[in-house]
Amino acid sequence: MAQIRDVAKLAAVSPATVSRAFSDPSKLSTTTLERVLAAAEELKYKPSSLAQLFREKRTNTVLVMVPDIANVLFARVVSGIERVAVENKFNLIVSDTGDDAAIESVGVEMVETYRADGVIQLGERPLDQLHHEGEHCAIPFVQAISADPRGRYPTVGIDDRSAAAMMAEHLLACGHRRIGVLAGLKDRLVTQERLAGIRDALAARELPFDETMVAYGPYSMAGGENSAMRLLSRERNVSALFCMSDEIAIGAIRAAHDLGFNLPNDLSISGFDNIEFGKYCTPPLTTVMQPAERIGEVAMIHMCDILRGHAVTGIHEMLSTELVVRASVREVG
Repeated sequence: MAQIRDVAKLAAVSPATVSRAFSDPSKLSTTTLERVLAAAEELKYKPSSLAQLFREKRTNTVLVMVPDIANVLFARVVSGIERVAVENKFNLIVSDTGDDAAIESVGVEMVETYRADGVIQLGERPLDQLHHEGEHCAIPFVQAISADPRGRYPTVGIDDRSAAAMMAEHLLACGHRRIGVLAGLKDRLVTQERLAGIRDALAARELPFDETMVAYGPYSMAGGENSAMRLLSRERNVSALFCMSDEIAIGAIRAAHDLGFNLPNDLSISGFDNIEFGKYCTPPLTTVMQPAERIGEVAMIHMCDILRGHAVTGIHEMLSTELVVRASVREVG
């Protein structure tokens, strides 16, 4: 691993100048600073004590990495983050990463190059997949929405498994047995957790889980429409669809209408998230309320605590959810 003296030798400056380039770059000429940074990059040099540098060099800016800014749920989470950021005099940089690991890794590096003080990750990738030092690096990091609550950094979200079981039990209590599932992308943690919740509800009634009744696709309206078209075209006797997001459910409603289903008489459809559009659907959407704005607020509160030097290691919060019953799910005999 390169040392400060190696960078100094390559840049033809003193070690003190290298140190100043990272701790107080305004004290150096543009030419000298560029030479030092170029040498550091060539040698892959990183300051030995990032924690100390964070205290000395602040931007009062937090980077929020969003896998899909067009998704209403993520926009609501960002709204909650913004509210707390303004109260605490922090600026936000919101990056629509497109769920791209390379873009997220570059975002994490922004902290090391003094363009941001910390990162709030709304995507599923944990810190150890985005930084070569893994969780042991000194980057302030908070993960919200879909996060594995086993890391050293704070996470905020909901219990997707129990929330999905709650919705599945509601469908079962309404008499539905042929339940199709419009899942999100198969490799996502949130998808697998919600599938586990559906299995739990079925197992509690000693009913089997039929994998052939699951259609996977993006967490979007287009994804829901396509998944519903595939599933309903081959399984016409489905009585209800469990959709893993409201956007998927809205797309499914469109597909069901196009296929000639009368909703909810022929087919019940449930969603997940409780976005605003759901109550204006025809019929209004039964869903699970996910407290998106509050998730964002709590995530930013944890980030503020980290940047103020408070110990928040190992804090994993799961906020409560609620069943929102509307007209899209009916009882069957």
